[in-house]
Amino acid sequence: MRYGLEKENTINMKKIALILIGLTISVTSFSQGKYGATPEDSITCIESLIYKDYMKSEPKLALDLWRVAYKTCPKSQKTLYINGVKMYKILAKKEKDAAQQKAYLDTVFSIYDQRIEMFGQKGMVLGQKGQAMLSTKQDKEKTFEVLNQAIELTGNKTQSGTLVATMFAIINMEKNGKKTKEDVVAMFERTLAICAANKDNPKTGAKYVKAQEKIQNVTSPYLDCAVLVPLAAKNFEANKENVDWLRTTMRLLKKNKCYQTDDGADVFGKVAEAYFPLEPSGSGAAGIGTLYLSKKNYPKAIEFFNKAADMAKDDDEKPGYILSIAKAYSYSKSYSQARTYALKAAGLKKGWGEPYILIGDCYAQSSKTCDDGKLGKYGAYWAAVGKYKKAKAVDASMASAANRKIASVSSRFPTTQDVFFHNLKNGDSYTVKCWINETTTIKTR
Repeated sequence: MRYGLEKENTINMKKIALILIGLTISVTSFSQGKYGATPEDSITCIESLIYKDYMKSEPKLALDLWRVAYKTCPKSQKTLYINGVKMYKILAKKEKDAAQQKAYLDTVFSIYDQRIEMFGQKGMVLGQKGQAMLSTKQDKEKTFEVLNQAIELTGNKTQSGTLVATMFAIINMEKNGKKTKEDVVAMFERTLAICAANKDNPKTGAKYVKAQEKIQNVTSPYLDCAVLVPLAAKNFEANKENVDWLRTTMRLLKKNKCYQTDDGADVFGKVAEAYFPLEPSGSGAAGIGTLYLSKKNYPKAIEFFNKAADMAKDDDEKPGYILSIAKAYSYSKSYSQARTYALKAAGLKKGWGEPYILIGDCYAQSSKTCDDGKLGKYGAYWAAVGKYKKAKAVDASMASAANRKIASVSSRFPTTQDVFFHNLKNGDSYTVKCWINETTTIKTR
């Protein structure tokens, strides 16, 4: 009982103080309508604005006071709208009745609309409204329309959250057949350009960098080579000195291995060679190395992969570049050097089976070279299987690939009679000569 009286007294004291302030304000401001149409409205407005003091402790009281202020003096302050949205969002989240929840959300959206009417900033506020519509699963078409209009109005000043929400919205539209794959990619380019324009802002740049990552992740299923290659070719001339565009485009082309086709290799080469001088990096050098690898220019590929390894920023990048050197040597049939670099890569990254797969391939491909007229060619197969087994032993993710290769190579094993002819049998130790120079175990079909 005492607590209730104390709370009531506190509210009354605040009201009295605010009424005195309101009387002063009303004389100078009511004619402008900021605090209401009349002096009396100004007093009502000012005493209702204490709702902010009760948003956490007494949310129902806060909402009652807020409603009075919202009706009496809608031009009083922007925070009236910001806090109104917060309170009604909380009500909607807690509400279990679907009809009542919809009513609360409709109020949220109407608050955004009235804020625009009273204070402008239409593009920014529409962006916030669109984000709220997306998160509460409103009509997909209307949600996209609101967000798209926000971007059209604010351009490079569009908030990072609005950019991300727009990508989700247009993808929802594409899934419903209301937008095309090309529409999604066009919006991807548009939003990424705005992120790039803001990434160096000392206050908000970090938000745009995160937004760019989210946009790339959500759009990645739409960015296959059939889309990326012509898109990169179309935009290259206009962006060949735009380091952000070059970096993003090269990463996407590389991720999707678009360099494996002739058209893709040409575009990838242009992008990589334009990007590397502007921002020398391990990834840039590796991009050029990959280009030369696709063109079977192995010495140049090795040169740039070596540069990539030297420029690697951390221990996670370097092993991959070293393995790329090993691959280039293996493609040029320099198997001994391929093995050297594959083992070096494996030594830099624990639990990685891919280097051993490559060594196994080099061994298997050397069967003719190691054929001594006896069991030499089979020795290459036995040694290859040993490396494939090593790959899956250290790296479970390699098991499927290793097993396929083991099955293929095992079909070429000699018969028991072939081995017996040389006074040997299944399970005996055998030293493979030629460049392999490794001891393995005899296996028969």
